[in-house]
Amino acid sequence: MGRDAETAEAPVVPSATVSGPVRGGVRGFPFTSAVVDLTGAGYVEEEYFLEGTARAFEAVGSWSEDGIWAVAETSTAPYTTRLLVRRPVDPGDFNGTVVVEWFNVTSNTDLDPDFAFTADELLRGGYAWVGVSAQSAGVTSTGGGQLSPTSAGLIGWDPERYGALSHPGDAYSYDIFSQAGKVLLAPGDVDPLGGLRPEVMLADGESQSAFRLLTYVNAIHPDAGVYDGFLIHSRNGSGAALN
Repeated sequence: MGRDAETAEAPVVPSATVSGPVRGGVRGFPFTSAVVDLTGAGYVEEEYFLEGTARAFEAVGSWSEDGIWAVAETSTAPYTTRLLVRRPVDPGDFNGTVVVEWFNVTSNTDLDPDFAFTADELLRGGYAWVGVSAQSAGVTSTGGGQLSPTSAGLIGWDPERYGALSHPGDAYSYDIFSQAGKVLLAPGDVDPLGGLRPEVMLADGESQSAFRLLTYVNAIHPDAGVYDGFLIHSRNGSGAALN
């Protein structure tokens, strides 16, 4: 079931500001750029910065297998991170669904495994896709990841392009992910979807990101109400910590 833009309630999360598209830098292109032919598929890739004040949370009571996990706000902190957008150039090719991927940071750098798994279907079907640098490692890491010990986060990879980014820590990642979804639904002066209007918002995350997303679904989503559905892909039976 999609959302009616005229009648749907606004997500109960703080608003954030979007700037961009981001250009330039030492390398001249975004980190995690698509390796498939977007142009030939009628798509464009653009990068934006997302800036706001995010909330951190703590558990209230005991969390059990029922998936009803109560939380309370503990603190707030400013942040500036990024969104990577892949969308149809022609609005008529857009099918109304936006897939929002929580970048995987197992390697201490942003990766988009679920886009890689689903690219053929996404591009063929007219979906829009947005990657969110929700976690600190993707922004600030100087290496030491499990998959690539020398890999760097965005700032280290291109300090000229990403030097303005700032991440207060993973305790704030859940609210950052909510705020990213909110600006896609209700953009301000800068619209990262280029005028496309989502009817369905789907969030996804693979492996390391799936742990975060499981906690998001049980603890954050009931109050935030940003996303219409979730793909929690490739994990064992637990969720990630709030902090």
